[in-house]
Amino acid sequence: MEPGFQAIVDCMLEAGWSRGETLRSLKRLIAADNMTQKENARTETQLAIARAMMRSGKSSREATAFWRAAGAF
Repeated sequence: MEPGFQAIVDCMLEAGWSRGETLRSLKRLIAADNMTQKENARTETQLAIARAMMRSGKSSREATAFWRAAGAF
Protein backbone atom coordinates (compact mmCIF):
# COMPACT_ATOMS: atom_id res chain seq x y z
CA MET A 1 0.00 0.00 0.00
CA GLU A 2 1.27 3.49 -0.78
CA PRO A 3 2.55 5.44 2.22
CA GLY A 4 -0.20 8.07 1.93
CA PHE A 5 -2.95 5.48 2.02
CA GLN A 6 -1.21 3.61 4.81
CA ALA A 7 -1.14 6.79 6.90
CA ILE A 8 -4.85 7.34 6.28
CA VAL A 9 -5.66 3.72 7.21
CA ASP A 10 -3.58 3.95 10.38
CA CYS A 11 -5.39 7.13 11.47
CA MET A 12 -8.79 5.61 10.75
CA LEU A 13 -8.01 2.46 12.72
CA GLU A 14 -6.61 4.50 15.61
CA ALA A 15 -9.86 6.50 15.61
CA GLY A 16 -11.80 3.28 16.12
CA TRP A 17 -12.99 2.56 12.58
CA SER A 18 -13.51 -1.09 11.74
CA ARG A 19 -11.47 -2.69 8.98
CA GLY A 20 -14.58 -2.95 6.78
CA GLU A 21 -15.49 0.73 7.23
CA THR A 22 -11.94 1.70 6.41
CA LEU A 23 -11.80 -0.39 3.23
CA ARG A 24 -15.21 0.85 2.03
CA SER A 25 -14.14 4.45 2.57
CA LEU A 26 -10.85 3.93 0.73
CA LYS A 27 -12.67 2.31 -2.18
CA ARG A 28 -14.96 5.35 -2.40
CA LEU A 29 -11.98 7.69 -2.23
CA ILE A 30 -10.20 5.82 -5.03
CA ALA A 31 -13.37 5.72 -7.15
CA ALA A 32 -13.84 9.49 -6.73
CA ASP A 33 -10.21 10.07 -7.71
CA ASN A 34 -10.61 7.88 -10.80
CA MET A 35 -13.71 9.82 -11.87
CA THR A 36 -11.88 13.11 -11.35
CA GLN A 37 -9.00 11.87 -13.49
CA LYS A 38 -11.41 10.85 -16.26
CA GLU A 39 -13.15 14.24 -16.14
CA ASN A 40 -9.80 16.04 -16.21
CA ALA A 41 -8.66 13.98 -19.20
CA ARG A 42 -11.92 14.72 -21.02
CA THR A 43 -11.54 18.45 -20.34
CA GLU A 44 -7.90 18.46 -21.47
CA THR A 45 -8.89 16.67 -24.68
CA GLN A 46 -11.66 19.16 -25.39
CA LEU A 47 -9.27 22.07 -24.81
CA ALA A 48 -6.67 20.53 -27.11
CA ILE A 49 -9.27 20.08 -29.85
CA ALA A 50 -10.50 23.66 -29.37
CA ARG A 51 -6.94 25.00 -29.64
CA ALA A 52 -6.33 22.94 -32.78
CA MET A 53 -9.55 24.20 -34.35
CA MET A 54 -8.59 27.80 -33.54
CA ARG A 55 -5.14 27.31 -35.09
CA SER A 56 -6.65 25.78 -38.22
CA GLY A 57 -8.93 28.79 -38.67
CA LYS A 58 -12.24 27.06 -38.00
CA SER A 59 -15.02 29.52 -37.32
CA SER A 60 -16.74 29.66 -33.95
CA ARG A 61 -19.91 28.42 -35.67
CA GLU A 62 -18.06 25.30 -36.90
CA ALA A 63 -16.54 24.77 -33.46
CA THR A 64 -19.94 25.06 -31.78
CA ALA A 65 -21.42 22.53 -34.22
CA PHE A 66 -18.53 20.17 -33.46
CA TRP A 67 -19.02 20.42 -29.68
CA ARG A 68 -22.76 19.91 -29.98
CA ALA A 69 -22.19 16.80 -32.08
CA ALA A 70 -19.67 15.56 -29.50
CA GLY A 71 -22.21 16.06 -26.70
CA ALA A 72 -20.30 18.80 -24.93
CA PHE A 73 -23.31 21.17 -24.96
